[in-house]
Amino acid sequence: MRKKILFLLSILVVASMLLVACQPTEEPAAEEEVVEEEVAEEEVVEEEEAEVEETEEEEAEVEEPIKIGLSIMELTAYTWFLGAVDGCNQYVADHPEANFEFQVEDSQSDVQTMLNNIENLVTAGSKGIILFPADPTSAIPLMKQYVADGIPFVIGDYAQQPTSDDDIVWSTFVGHDMKALGIVAGQVGVEYLKTLGKDDPVVLFISRPESGQVSQDRVDGFSETILAEFPNATIIVEGDIGSGTVESAQNLTENVLQREPVIDLISGHNDAKVIGAYLAAVAANRTEIKFIGIAGHVDVMNYIADGNEAWLGEVLQDPVVLGYQAADAMYKVLILGEEIPLEYELPLPEAITPDNIDEYDWENWSWL
Repeated sequence: MRKKILFLLSILVVASMLLVACQPTEEPAAEEEVVEEEVAEEEVVEEEEAEVEETEEEEAEVEEPIKIGLSIMELTAYTWFLGAVDGCNQYVADHPEANFEFQVEDSQSDVQTMLNNIENLVTAGSKGIILFPADPTSAIPLMKQYVADGIPFVIGDYAQQPTSDDDIVWSTFVGHDMKALGIVAGQVGVEYLKTLGKDDPVVLFISRPESGQVSQDRVDGFSETILAEFPNATIIVEGDIGSGTVESAQNLTENVLQREPVIDLISGHNDAKVIGAYLAAVAANRTEIKFIGIAGHVDVMNYIADGNEAWLGEVLQDPVVLGYQAADAMYKVLILGEEIPLEYELPLPEAITPDNIDEYDWENWSWL
């Protein structure tokens, strides 16, 4: 009996050992899964960090702006040029792909200041220069030097006068038709002169001789238009060789009024000339004289809007369009590497008169 019990106990022990041996070993497997998950997570983190670094590098490359030098002829006396700056900035707002950043310098109508500004802009890292020159020739040698170094130039408003084809190193000229300015002013004048009932009117045009061909084109356009309708008209052309300001034009006109008993109409190279002439006429009580401005000045616009009968109109060449197209030309040349025409076409000047001034949102023009 005892042997039988021992035999049964032996069987039970063996069975229990077999059961233990058959149990699944889950814990080591679970540990392996945890390790694999941790490795996978580390790999994902590393990939995400790499992607972030790559994105940051790409964004840094995209966000680095391209510096463009913007050398303006005159910002103090001729606020019209503020419109050209606005046009450049508007282009960048409309075309973020250009990624331009403008550095603006004022030449103050001085040639040496202009040349210094160009050099400073290049030294500061400008990759291209939009130049509104102070005169028709002085910047050409410097342009040739920098264009050879790979810095393109776009000329605005003031056409250059090269002595040979080798001097033409700028990519394009963006400017208005200067003769057309005189023509449109002349057309406004003709309509008024027809109301006077005489075939020999006397007309004064105040030019700016220092502006060279630019000034002569305006004189020619104005004079030819008047004479085409009134062959017997007297066209008096007086050059303001002073500072080119309202004051210098006023002094000049005071002398002309003393010797000319009859003047029916006055226009001039720009509004500084015509406003100066107007002030001289008011001081001399010459109420018979009418005036036509050129360029766009807030005082002239106010005169017309307020019904000042002395003012027949204002001939406007839009500076915002000028700056916008100059920036577009620089983008095409510098970034796209395109060959563009040597001259950009711009809209013809418009005559703003008492009859149509309400059609213009001139009070919101930032450059006036």
